[in-house]
Amino acid sequence: MIMRLFNKDDRGSIELEDLTGQWYASSPYRAISTEIDFAVREVRDRVGMEVMNLAAEAYQRGEDMELANAVRMPVAFLAIMRYAALSTVSHESTGRKVKMDDNEKIPFEWMVDRDDRAMRERYYRAMDALYSYLEDNNVPEWMNSDVRGSVRRSIVRSLKDFEAVYPIDGSYYVYYMLQNLVIEEQDNELEQYFGGYWEDILAGSCEQPLQSLAVRAAVLSSVVMAGERWSLTVFPLEIAKRFSPTYQGNKASEKASVAEVDWYLDKLRKQKTEVMNKIRAILSKGGGPVGRLLPKNDPKKKYCTTV
Repeated sequence: MIMRLFNKDDRGSIELEDLTGQWYASSPYRAISTEIDFAVREVRDRVGMEVMNLAAEAYQRGEDMELANAVRMPVAFLAIMRYAALSTVSHESTGRKVKMDDNEKIPFEWMVDRDDRAMRERYYRAMDALYSYLEDNNVPEWMNSDVRGSVRRSIVRSLKDFEAVYPIDGSYYVYYMLQNLVIEEQDNELEQYFGGYWEDILAGSCEQPLQSLAVRAAVLSSVVMAGERWSLTVFPLEIAKRFSPTYQGNKASEKASVAEVDWYLDKLRKQKTEVMNKIRAILSKGGGPVGRLLPKNDPKKKYCTTV
């Protein structure tokens, strides 16, 4: 089911103009309505069905518009960005056409690339604002959602914890995007590596420095996996530029070369190796390199460990 977040009383284009300043109220809403529906589905996947339904209900009632607009903003920017990519040429029965007035010119490709990036950045900032609203207001539909629940499975439980290892410009969007990779690293490597210590680490109650080292390993691994698997365009520009050490800021469309990305990821891999070596050294003093395999002594239990 598609939640209706725009076009109440057939005022969709006016709403988009008021909300974003990037859409003309005189433009027909039907031209972008399909992209709006697609964008609703994408944002829904990032914050959960419960939040989208809450925002749709608020919008239809005309109440709690701060929440409604927090959700509608990234939907609008994403839809406009996608629509712009399709409107460079028109599609007619006789084929594709480019229409211009006498005083207009077709933009150069680098201009289009820069504009695409600028619109994408607005979408990322709108997602950050949405996440911030949901977190700051402890919206129950968000805090109890499956998406937010991923944090409860993660040892990197806050944006602050993540940024203590790898700064992401305060972006909740990036933080939540990387959580699945953090959990993948936990399941595939860290749990087996820490052995008997893992339950304490997952609960956040393990003694230091093991707790902080585990978080550091998980964060570094998530960034490496993202760089290996994803296009850098999924990151806000200031974060993506870190993968391109020669970037000087004068070409917004300049992309990191494969060699640069490999060089940067190799640096992060070496940092993770150093972390894992420190963990190994600590664990080896307390019962072997894979951690404590025997249970803790506990007088309430009917067994104990002996040396």
